[in-house]
Amino acid sequence: MNALRRILALFLIVLLLIAGCGRPETALPAAPPADPPATRPQAPAAEAATPAPAESPSAAPGSTEEPVSGLTPEEVATLNSLERVDGYPLYTMHYYGSYRRAGVAQGSLADLGSSSRVEVRSSFPAPEPQETPGRAAPRGSSWACSLFAALADPANRLYGRNFDWEFSPALLLFSSPTDGYASVSMVDIAYMGFGGGNATGVADLPLGKRQALLEAPSLPFDGMNDQGLAVGMAAVPPGDMQPDPGKETIGSLGVIREMLDHARDVPEAVAILERHNIDMTGGPPVHYLVADRSGRAALVEFYGGKMVVLPNEAPWHLATNFLRAAAGASPAGQCRRYDELERQLARAQGQLTAAEAMDLLFTVSQPSTQWSVVYALSTGQVDVVMGRQTGNRHTFTLER
Repeated sequence: MNALRRILALFLIVLLLIAGCGRPETALPAAPPADPPATRPQAPAAEAATPAPAESPSAAPGSTEEPVSGLTPEEVATLNSLERVDGYPLYTMHYYGSYRRAGVAQGSLADLGSSSRVEVRSSFPAPEPQETPGRAAPRGSSWACSLFAALADPANRLYGRNFDWEFSPALLLFSSPTDGYASVSMVDIAYMGFGGGNATGVADLPLGKRQALLEAPSLPFDGMNDQGLAVGMAAVPPGDMQPDPGKETIGSLGVIREMLDHARDVPEAVAILERHNIDMTGGPPVHYLVADRSGRAALVEFYGGKMVVLPNEAPWHLATNFLRAAAGASPAGQCRRYDELERQLARAQGQLTAAEAMDLLFTVSQPSTQWSVVYALSTGQVDVVMGRQTGNRHTFTLER
């Protein structure tokens, strides 16, 4: 009897267990999850994936600097790309995204505002008085720029330029506009408030105090684009140009930006100059030497109320600080630097290496020479020497 009862009890337990297995799992309380280690806190995944607001980008990854209101992410990247590469100083910067077009359209030294060298000096002085019309500034003048194109070798066409003025900290600017050609250009950043004692520490400034550099595309003093076009300017006596009401007005440096961005060759560059009134307010009158990798070059001047185009008649071309159009049949004797450039280019028949081109620039340099640059139109190489320090040459490449 007892044995029978034990069997019935075991049978009832088995039935109960079978019934329990059919209950939903939620009926059993889940064990609480273990707390993560205190030393390894993790942000929620959704929060980690949220980008910073576009109107207030951070200065740089890992930076403790406060976001700068009003800068786009591209402008932040531009300012963060600033690097000092020479103690003179020389900086490099890569411009990302669209330009601040208002500044680029003007490109006039008079439009820079109170932080500029123009306001500090009250005016940009004209070349020193000339003994005869069209004659270069006397020796010792700050206006002593020298430009040339050596175009005989199709594989190694070069454009050389000395920029002469007072102390000029420089920026080598790389830009790739979506609506134009990529280019590299030299900019005097003293015009943006980074001269004198402010020149050497620009790369160490917080982003908010570097913002003036975003105007750099509007102020190229010389440059080359990825099509092999190079442009530079030099100060000259006035040419008595009158504005044409039917033409758009552009600054004397802004038009260099326009040529670098939109001209493939010399004819297209000349056409851009023809379409505009050139506003030289705030600076001296200038002329432009343009050259391209096909071997063409032209000196474009404004003389006697007209734009005058002087194409190269040999596989080289050159310019200094006098109006070639005013010099008559022969420019000989107008400028010692011009005569020396002409002599050496003729002797070489317009064929130089990059090292020889830099040596030629040094031959005609002055105590006021701020930078010497050689643009290789055929290859995109750029060589820069600051302040006549010929043993300290910097080489860059504009990718094609």
